[in-house]
Formats: sequence, C-alpha cells, structure tokens
Amino acid sequence: MKLFRESVFGSRAWAFVKEQNVPHMFPFMLYLIGYMLVFRYLETAPRMGYVDVSSNLDSLIPFCEIFIVPYISWFLFQAIWVVLVFIIDRKTYDQLTTMLMVGMTVFLVVSILVPTRLSLRPYFIPRNNIFVKWCLLLWKVDTPTNVWPSIHVFNTTALMMTLFTSENAILKKKSVQIPVVFWCVMIILSTMFLKQHSIGDVLSALVLNGISYTAIYQAGMSFRFEEWDRRWAKNLSKL
Repeated sequence: MKLFRESVFGSRAWAFVKEQNVPHMFPFMLYLIGYMLVFRYLETAPRMGYVDVSSNLDSLIPFCEIFIVPYISWFLFQAIWVVLVFIIDRKTYDQLTTMLMVGMTVFLVVSILVPTRLSLRPYFIPRNNIFVKWCLLLWKVDTPTNVWPSIHVFNTTALMMTLFTSENAILKKKSVQIPVVFWCVMIILSTMFLKQHSIGDVLSALVLNGISYTAIYQAGMSFRFEEWDRRWAKNLSKL
C-alpha cells in the first residue's frame, strides 16, 4: 500500500481519494450491490401470480430496434453521470442518490409483493440487422417480468432532474442540458419502442419521480452520511 501511494499514479490517485472524499460514495455502492442481488433473485426465482400490466395502448407503439442504442447506453450513462455529479456538486449527489435508492427500493418492494409481467414482445421480427440481434440478446438475459414501475425511466428522470436542481455552473450550461435531456428522452422512449415496458410502467415511474422530488428536493429529506464521513476522514488521516 505504501509503495503504491508513493508511486506517481498512486500518489495522484490517493490525493484524489482524500480530496474528493471518495468513501462518501461507498453507501450508495453497497446499496447497489444489495439491489442487484435481490433483483437477480426476483428474475430467476420461480414465482406465480404475475399481473400482466400490458394495455391496448401499448399495441399502438411499433417495435423499433434502433432504440436498443439509447436503451443499453443507460447503464454507462448512469455510472458516468453519478460520478460527475459526485465530483462537481456534493449536495446534488446526495439528493440524486437518495432519489435513486428510494425508487429502486419501491420497485423491489412492489416486485416482491405484486409480481408483474408484460406480453408485448413480438413473436416475429421481419428484419435481420445488428440492432435486432442486440434486442434478441437483451431478451435472452432480461425476462419480461418485474417491470412496474420502470426503473429505466425512474432513474433516467432522476438523473435529468439534476440539470435543473443543481446550482453548479457546468450543469446549468445549455450545451450540457440540451444533449443530456435529448438523450434521456430517447432512453425513456426506448423502453416502450423495444417492448421492454408498457405505457403504465412509464407513467407510474414518472409519478414516483414527482413524489420523490417533493420529499427529497423540496422537503430536504436526503441522506448525507455525515457520521460516515467523519469516521472515514479520521481513518484516512491515519494512513
């Protein structure tokens, strides 16, 4: 450890860890690990009594495989955006991660109590291109179950909200806001055009966003982990 910290790369990395208080991210990272374990269990465990949340309105939306691009970009976009907000605006980071944890927890509770599913995926696709192949691969690893509310939509909207709630100059720039909002809208639309979610899944996620926004941004009910930070600052000072 000492040799690493004394190296050129190690000294810079260690300075970044201490300056940015990187351990402040650990509670959210630990939550994500727990979330994924529960989610994978729900996806693979044999369950009964699924409620189909498909509707006739969903049949009016055509399947469009090109939307696989924004859909799968969601995973990388989330990681990049959370880290960026962490670095440039700690208050907004706390609000954002609180909102993400609230939404994902509600999703897990609903999925445990009321298992949901969709019957929207097409049986036959009259095209054969790279985007269709990506869709077929996605459907192999992602079952059409546990879909309400849409976490794709909830998390994307929560990330987009930081553009309008943060006072940071970078997030206030139109050159940042316009492309990010556009891409967030494309991600939300992709959930319906790929038949990954129904209109009801999307609307329920937006309602949950509104409720969470009121509690977290307006009422100030966000996690700050002050005691966690104090303990880590004390430990880091000894290293």
